[in-house]
Amino acid sequence: MTKSADYEQASPSSSLPAYVFEGPALVGIRTRTNDQPKYVDTRLPVWTWYDGGVALKIDWASLDLSPELKEVAKGFVAYALEKYAPQTAFMFARSIVYMSNTALARTFPWGGQDLVTELNGLSLGSR
Repeated sequence: MTKSADYEQASPSSSLPAYVFEGPALVGIRTRTNDQPKYVDTRLPVWTWYDGGVALKIDWASLDLSPELKEVAKGFVAYALEKYAPQTAFMFARSIVYMSNTALARTFPWGGQDLVTELNGLSLGSR
């Protein structure tokens, strides 16, 4: 067997530490006005930010995600909050909320076929 074949058949080590979001406690966000909070406290179970006086939020405790996926999603949303407009970050947050209602939410990392099957189901459902 070649080294690449050995690698593909190897199972992940259970001794590897799970990823834990360790981003900044306060993530700076882009706001359109000066009367809105400019930071999101990532230590809270509900992250709230504002756009034009409208509260946008993601409640991490209410999501049915695997622990590993939840931590990765937190990093993704924190990045989106820093880099994009509040509504764009909220669009990403809504997609994570939607994903929490799929089979993909409870297993991570995903097998290639599981991902393809779930994405095909999403595309067929939107027709």
